[in-house]
Amino acid sequence: MSDHGFPLRAPVEVLICDDARLLRRMLRAVIDRRERRHEGEPALRVVGEACDGDEAIREAARLQPDVILLDLAMPNRTGFEALPEIKRVAPSAKVIVLSSFDASLVAKDVLATGADRYLEKGADPKTIADAVVAIALG
Repeated sequence: MSDHGFPLRAPVEVLICDDARLLRRMLRAVIDRRERRHEGEPALRVVGEACDGDEAIREAARLQPDVILLDLAMPNRTGFEALPEIKRVAPSAKVIVLSSFDASLVAKDVLATGADRYLEKGADPKTIADAVVAIALG
């Protein structure tokens, strides 16, 4: 249990959902670097990847991760379209939308649809890893 009352598995399990293979690799590397605990923070571990919205829903249901990194612009079903279903099949998962769309244009709608946080893809890797830790801690 975190200091904020949010039950944590050790480590925090993360699902990466993005159609860009290179970005999935980069995110995996960022999260893997945070695998060891720092100053009492939870370790992070990638438990799966998805390359489109349909796969994101399936993997969220199967894996029940703690945190989902979700791109908005994906084939078959966009992240925006998949988000309500992801929240239905993995209700305890926290969702961080990580997208190239300008936050001023879409963040409000994404948060209203069920995302817990919005980050632009241009965020530095430390910011992304810190956001995963912060959202997992509640």
